[in-house]
Amino acid sequence: MALTDPLRQILAGCASAVIFLTLYFGLTLVWWAAFGLALVSYLALLLLLPRKPLDDEIVLSGTTTQADLSEAARIMDNAAYRLLNAVLRIPEEERGTVEAIIDHVRSIRQQVSIDVEDYRRARRFITSYLGNMVDAVESYADLSEKSRGQHSERLAPLAERINSFVPALQKIDAACLENDFLALESQMEALDFQMKRG
Repeated sequence: MALTDPLRQILAGCASAVIFLTLYFGLTLVWWAAFGLALVSYLALLLLLPRKPLDDEIVLSGTTTQADLSEAARIMDNAAYRLLNAVLRIPEEERGTVEAIIDHVRSIRQQVSIDVEDYRRARRFITSYLGNMVDAVESYADLSEKSRGQHSERLAPLAERINSFVPALQKIDAACLENDFLALESQMEALDFQMKRG
């Protein structure tokens, strides 16, 4: 059974303390000899007790580690949370679009957490495009709050851009579900073009 590093050190420290006390008080060994033997036993126990690997040491595939998947999950959870906060501030007619975006983000998060290949293919979406999408939705929410009724024609291009996210997310979600890596890569390229244009 592998132990976390702090737990290993605590167990080894307690065991070496017992050894020191036994040698010093029980066998009445001089303190420096008892301490030296306790220190040797501490180091030996650290070598013998197996250490549980850290997330960034667990390589799942190629260069992808467990820490990468954890960070991706954190980014996507944060994006879903920010979108949920934004959906309450946008007009009623646009809420369905943002709710669809949230559903796709959650579904992609689930697929990426399960399949390392999905993560590797969707990494650019997670680290770059998703943040831009969330920023666009939050900007739209801020502007629509400030201009309730007024200047709604100025919000139309931003609403159109947000509506264009849903088909892209649908395709990414479907590609993750079906493990269609070619479709996932081509959708990343299309999204790259769309983000640069918009």
